[in-house]
Order: sequence, then structure tokens, then C-alpha cells
Amino acid sequence: MYRNGDADAVREFPIREIHGISQIDTCRTLLTSAGCRWQSTYVSMQIEDPYERSFPSSPHLFIGLVRSGSARLAYSLNAGEISSNLHSGQVGILAPAQSVRFRLNRRLHTTHLYLHASLLAEVAADIFNRDPASIEVITKLPFIDPLLEGLVGAIGEAAELNPETPDLHVEHLARTLAGHVLQHHSSAGPFRAADEPAHGLTRRQMARFQDVVEARMGHKLSLADLAEGSGLTAGHFTRLFKLSTGKTPYQYLLHSRVRRARYLLAKTSLPILQIASECGFADHVHFTRVFSRTVGRPPAAFRKLAND
Repeated sequence: MYRNGDADAVREFPIREIHGISQIDTCRTLLTSAGCRWQSTYVSMQIEDPYERSFPSSPHLFIGLVRSGSARLAYSLNAGEISSNLHSGQVGILAPAQSVRFRLNRRLHTTHLYLHASLLAEVAADIFNRDPASIEVITKLPFIDPLLEGLVGAIGEAAELNPETPDLHVEHLARTLAGHVLQHHSSAGPFRAADEPAHGLTRRQMARFQDVVEARMGHKLSLADLAEGSGLTAGHFTRLFKLSTGKTPYQYLLHSRVRRARYLLAKTSLPILQIASECGFADHVHFTRVFSRTVGRPPAAFRKLAND
């Protein structure tokens, strides 16, 4: 589908079909893969200054990476608005056909990457051996996924350092990226329940829960907060959540807090007390106790080992 039969000319990724986030007047584009003749992938790097704007949907998968900076992002998907802190290394996914409204309050240096819908369908069919139309990528903003961060970064570096990188090499990276998203951030991936509530939470209920955890991790969260948007009572939500994941909502929340703390300790110079607060721990003592029990060493020792 990518070649013109008459001219045998390679057709690049259709840039006109992206959301256009990087093309607004408050974004300064540093580089793009336009001209690299990549068929399944488009990448851009830019500096995003504060803005508030709605963006139409794209038929392709969008992945964003914060390369540097920190900011507050408010976003609206289907209903309601969610706010979250952004840090270097965080990623976000917009599923194909997902429109969005963003409000950004501070400057960020970002990478935007698109995977062509046809590539996503091919990889889905290969992995799951079923109709790819039955598999939905889950929109998720923002979160930490080191492998996703590394793959997006590698494709961005290919455009930045070697624009002549062969499309075959980039497509290999893109297929690995697509496979990871489908296996870990889709309706077919782990911790994704069947559509019937009797079998656990639906994928939309699980996605809403994960949105709440990521957006409000630094706040005290009740069971009612975690069940928000599911249409279920707190007790019913807890039962279906455990049926879906094998964990209680609180266990999942605690695991997410420790995971984010590990990342911030290893990748930033934020004070440990600030990390404890941003990750939702009551105080330094509580943070140290939970982190040490989970990771096997206290936060300061973990940071020292990570930076050696």
C-alpha cells in the first residue's frame, strides 16, 4: 500500500493525518522525519510552550515522550477533565480515532511519534492471530514505561542523528514498539478484562482507574476515588478489580507509587521528601518503610546505586 505502481516511488507517512499538536503556533519544531522516506512511522521533536487547544482524531497511533522539563497538563477525552504532573521520561498514548483537548502550563521539550494504522493491524494479527479490529489500544496519559521511552527515543535519534537510516531498520523498531503497546496497553494485553462485568472490569473501567491513579497519585485517594467513573459501588469495584488483576486496588496503587518513586529517584535530582509527596506517601517515614519493604533498600541507597 506504500508504493506508487507507476513511478515505483516510496510514499512517506501521511503527515496530513496526524493530530497537528506539533504544528500549532506555540510549538517550535526542531526536526521531523519528513524527507526520511519512512513509510510506517512519523516522528517530530519540538519545544512546546503553554497552550490550550482541542485536536481532532487521527487514524494512527500517537505516542508522546517528555524529553525534558516539567509541567502541569490538563486533558479532556470523552468527558470531564483530568490534570496530571508531567516529568522528563514520561510517555502518553492516544489511541487511533481519539480526539483530545490539552491545556499545558509550562514549556516542555517533547518527541511525538505516530505508527501507521496498517502497521498496527499487521502486528496485532501476527501476535494474537485474530481480527485486529477486535483489539483496541487504550488511551493512557501520562505514565512511565521505560521500554516505550527507549524505543521512541531510538526512533527519534534515528531521525536526528542519521536521517538516511533505512526504512527497514526503522520499521523493525516500529514493529517492536507496536507489539509492546498491543501486549501491554490494549484490550488484549495483561490486566485487561473481558467486556462482560461478570468476568471482571471492562477495559474502559480499567483504563479510567489507571487514569485516576496516574493523575492523582500525589493525593490521598479513597476507594470511592479509585472507583470513580466505573459506575460501580466501591465494594463491587474492588471485587471485579481483583478478579481482573489478582490484586486489590490499594495494592495496585501502592505498586504504582513505588514504581514512580523508583523512576524519579533514578532519573531526577528531586529531593527525596518531594518525591515522597509527589508519589502520594504520607511522609518521609511512610515512604522509606514502604519503599524499603518493596525494593529491598531505602530510597537514598537506591538512588546512590542507580547513579553509580
